[in-house]
Amino acid sequence: MTKVLQLQFKTADGTGCSLSVDSPKEDLTTEEIYQVMNTILDSKVFAIKGATLSEIVGARYVERTVTELQA
Repeated sequence: MTKVLQLQFKTADGTGCSLSVDSPKEDLTTEEIYQVMNTILDSKVFAIKGATLSEIVGARYVERTVTELQA
């Protein structure tokens, strides 16, 4: 099973954007995640078509199971 932490934001022009973190640490708290998301917003290091991230929408874990088929 693959687990990803998906950080969801909106840009200054209202466009949705998400950043995904592969294999996140297991014991992260909601508070720790949102502190990091606020740091990302404050840094203004990411922009989508010139619009910086401006708002936190949410965060979630996404789990996926992949089963390889053999021929």
